[in-house]
Amino acid sequence: MFTFFITIVVLQFIILSSLQAQGKKYEGPDDPAGDIAAIREGYMTGNRVFLYFKNTTELSDWPRVDVSKWPNTYDGVKMLDGVALLVGALVYIKNDTIPVTDPYEIELLSAQGLLDTLYYLQTSYREEMDRDPTGTVEWGFYPVFGYFNELSETPAMSNDPFSWPIGGWPDAPDFVDKDGNTEWNGRFGKGVMYADLETFFVANDAHDQEYLGPEDRVKYYPRPGRKIGEIRPATIQNGLPWGGIGVRVEQRGFQWNNPQARDALFWEYTIANISDYDLKDVAFGYWVDNAIGDAIAGAGDDDELGYFDTSIDMAYSWDIDGIGQGGFPTGTMGFAYLESPGLGYDGIDNDGDGLIDERRDNDAVMKVGPYDGIADLQKFLDFYRLNEEDLKEHWDADEDQDWQDGEDLNGDGIYQVHEFAGDDVGLDGIGPTELNYPGPDEGECNHKPDRKEGRAEPNFAETDVDESDMVGLTSFQLFPIQPHRPPYYRWFRNDKSMWELIGQHTLMESIEWISNLVMTFASGPFPLYQGRTERISMAELHSYDPLEGLNSPEHSAPALFEVKRIVQVIYEKDYRFAQAPQMPTLTATPADGKVILTWDDVADTRTRDPFLGNINDFEGYKLFRATDKKLMDAEVITDGFGTPFMKKPIFQCDLKNGKFGFTNFGLINGVGYNLGYDTGITHYFIDNNVQNGRTYYYALVAYDYGAPDIGPGIAPSENNIIIELDESEEVRARSKNVQIVTPYQQAAGYIPPSIDQSQEKTFGVGSVTPEILAAKSLKSGHTYKVKFSIDTVYALANYDHGIVYSNNGVQIYDVDLNNILVYEESPSHYAYNNLRYKDTTEFVDWKNYHYFKTDETVNTDIFDGIRLMMDFPVEIASFDPVNSGWVVGNAPIDITPTKKETRFFPWEYDIVFTEDDSAYVGRVTSKTMRDENDVRINRTDILINIPFSFYVVNKLFTDSTGSYERLDMVVHDKKRNGTFDILEDRILVGPVTKDDKWAGTAFIIDFNSASDSTQLPKPGDVYRVTFKRPFWITDSLTFRIEASEQLDVVELKDTMKDIKVVPNPYVGTNAMEPAVANFLLNQRRRLMFTHIPAECMIKIFTVSGVLVDEIEVTNPTDQGIVHWDLTSKEGLEIAAGMYVYHVKSKKTGAEKIGKFAVIK
Repeated sequence: MFTFFITIVVLQFIILSSLQAQGKKYEGPDDPAGDIAAIREGYMTGNRVFLYFKNTTELSDWPRVDVSKWPNTYDGVKMLDGVALLVGALVYIKNDTIPVTDPYEIELLSAQGLLDTLYYLQTSYREEMDRDPTGTVEWGFYPVFGYFNELSETPAMSNDPFSWPIGGWPDAPDFVDKDGNTEWNGRFGKGVMYADLETFFVANDAHDQEYLGPEDRVKYYPRPGRKIGEIRPATIQNGLPWGGIGVRVEQRGFQWNNPQARDALFWEYTIANISDYDLKDVAFGYWVDNAIGDAIAGAGDDDELGYFDTSIDMAYSWDIDGIGQGGFPTGTMGFAYLESPGLGYDGIDNDGDGLIDERRDNDAVMKVGPYDGIADLQKFLDFYRLNEEDLKEHWDADEDQDWQDGEDLNGDGIYQVHEFAGDDVGLDGIGPTELNYPGPDEGECNHKPDRKEGRAEPNFAETDVDESDMVGLTSFQLFPIQPHRPPYYRWFRNDKSMWELIGQHTLMESIEWISNLVMTFASGPFPLYQGRTERISMAELHSYDPLEGLNSPEHSAPALFEVKRIVQVIYEKDYRFAQAPQMPTLTATPADGKVILTWDDVADTRTRDPFLGNINDFEGYKLFRATDKKLMDAEVITDGFGTPFMKKPIFQCDLKNGKFGFTNFGLINGVGYNLGYDTGITHYFIDNNVQNGRTYYYALVAYDYGAPDIGPGIAPSENNIIIELDESEEVRARSKNVQIVTPYQQAAGYIPPSIDQSQEKTFGVGSVTPEILAAKSLKSGHTYKVKFSIDTVYALANYDHGIVYSNNGVQIYDVDLNNILVYEESPSHYAYNNLRYKDTTEFVDWKNYHYFKTDETVNTDIFDGIRLMMDFPVEIASFDPVNSGWVVGNAPIDITPTKKETRFFPWEYDIVFTEDDSAYVGRVTSKTMRDENDVRINRTDILINIPFSFYVVNKLFTDSTGSYERLDMVVHDKKRNGTFDILEDRILVGPVTKDDKWAGTAFIIDFNSASDSTQLPKPGDVYRVTFKRPFWITDSLTFRIEASEQLDVVELKDTMKDIKVVPNPYVGTNAMEPAVANFLLNQRRRLMFTHIPAECMIKIFTVSGVLVDEIEVTNPTDQGIVHWDLTSKEGLEIAAGMYVYHVKSKKTGAEKIGKFAVIK
């Protein structure tokens, strides 16, 4: 018995000692203490979930109303009053200041009553926080400087490079481009953005002095000797000891605008123990304060119900009557608990995946066999949805076997663009197919998974959520908001009660009474060893579900559960999902009764979706228009439940690639996504369906094809549309694919820009006409040159000018910018369906070719505010009988092209008649000629080396002497008498090859129509044979942009009489006035003066002559309208009645007096 007892004690000691040995020095960045001056506010606007947050880790706020909304439209309502990260811990102290971390010693001293226990709850929240004696410093999380641009008003946001720190990041100083500009600190590496919108920030708990005051007997110094302010002296509480429990929090937010994921928002927290001690008992969790429908206005106040589904770790809540503020439907809000801390040292399979003690901070040492490391094969296969044949040799630290090696085919130790790099991309996370790839980095192409603290290759260690033996959700509580009075039970200032809330194993499924609910999720207790890192993550989900199902005993929410299914896919893919194409930049130019919209080609040329192997899966563009800031006008497409969920475009174009119509995969509540109609791509649209003076909101989205082969299919993704509003519903910020524009009449006296086009002679036929579309984008005084490229369909050997060709491209150069290429169309990139493709299998040896369409005008995309309207009369060259004829003379002559060979010589020829009977003597040595029907002529019927009194020159090409090239001629002896009879025989005209052989017949001459020799051409006569040709590579056309800064004084004076007030009379409101959703705000009134000079003064009087207001107009030179807000110069609303206005031009002094009426 004694021996057995000793054995147990020894084993227990060995196990506990092993656990104790897991701590190590923290290897991450040495951040300064967080600081109140580092607090920044941001908004997650990457999809339909709108949420305010601070880089303190706090989400949403109360009582503000502009901090949470779903959906992010005028129909959306507030859903959250607040979310707090909870990090709880127990710290054991002996002799007042000595931390005890050894589990055995803790147990022993506790039994003897020689141990003090300190309770910690680290968080950041708007209320009930522990504070310093002055009440100005919260004892919780504060953000760390260095992880955002100090000049930015927001934390670092992936869509705003200005918000990123200058010169790299503290944890990734190498994340800069070749010019030293900071690149995004992505979860997967340098510049890597797998989500449509991300945020990233860091906080720590250094300022928590709760147990470090002079009155505290028991003290805990997590980082002995470290002081607040030693790295960054300009801080609060400078000189005080580093407090709290010594944790560092990295927080990331992710949003995707894919239709299947746009109602979810993800938060990932990476929490490291940067103290000098192990923490034996730690719990991570969340506090969620519901506000379904917004409690501020009474609607939705205290009428929430909640339920927790233990099978999928998701809690959801809803408003019992489904009616929120303003009478809008509230929908359902869910919180899915995704990632939990890992227990990698207890010898237990905590997450049931068949692996024991997998970790995310262990280095790869050696390769092991397919079954090595698997404790339960069936569990492993089921958990990772694998078949046994999927198992493979793998690196020991890649426990789930998903890291994929690359293929260095040429063995040079560097992945080329054409080589598959897999996950072996090094610690910067990017390989040769990425647009920002700078070259190989540490760990790249070493055929081994690599990591270091905070960074790892894809599907390994830090980046792989499955390489953690997660403890799962251990505590979930639903309860009403507790009273704000001592002892502050279940409030953050009562650390012990919060530990009891999150540190115990309780899973409450539902709450039966209606209340203003709080939900808490947590995992723990677990050990967080010194220098080690653990993680938790969650997702906020939303949907519209039938109330009868929610309020039933089953609390069914099918739409929400479908969102949860997609959320789980994203989580299991390590927070990766299909991304929208690169966001285009939209430009809008207002004009008289129209708006010209243009955009760049970054989406169709530079898109790479890393989720799909870095392919360019761009498919098309959609353009939306609305008269309200939330684009509600456009949201008219409903899902299968009848809920509006998608916008109807006013314009759509897509690739001409056979992918069109509605998708039959990735359906959203039964509805497919419209991929377009195979129209071809363009980059402009002219909206003529607008009213002058009315403000329009345009949004352009690029969308992809989706991923039909992944699972049940992933729906196409499109860019997000961001228009951020402040509390007054004024636009605070907008994404670059959004434009706000008001069309207007031209200003009085305005001289519009013009184009001066030169008239150059070209080889090719056709026309090119430049047209001004967007006047504000013009480059005045610039000259442009238009050139053409050709597609060679067939080329003759041994003769330089024997070619069949088509026009397959156009290039436009800015002459004044060193002939820089500003626009191009080619077979790989062209607007609409401008180019067509010809299959030439019917012609032996001919190549298939592209050509500009010939049956209608070809319009280019817009460039520098211009587009070209081009006409291409011919696909390939053909004889032009209309424009062929006598230049000098008028004798009977017939010119016959051949069926085939003429196409090789589509040039311009002059037949010149002389007095010399031997002006030209044939020189060809062969007799292999064909007639006009491509039938070979008998050799005996061919007469060569015949002298002629005329010759034929090619007017488009010269020979080596600089003279026009002369063509050869042979006689087709129709009478077969061996002599040349000019009235009865025919002359075949064609070039000869370099070895004096017949290259082919360009055309045939005969004078059979002449009755006798007196009717033959006379010396000096010239007949021209020409062809309709595509443009040749040497052809060029130029034009110049002219824009006047002067006024047309006469026109200004004449048009002053056209000045009007619209509407007149003003009755209550009009369509120009912007929509206001907030019932606490007044309508912004508006009337408009039209046809005014760009610079003028407008004075408004009562009929009795009292000055009401003055408007000093300083418009752009072309803008002829101005709005007035119907308030006096004192800022008061005007009364109903008649008013007189006086307009005076500042440039000319021209005046106009008129009147208008206001009826309310």
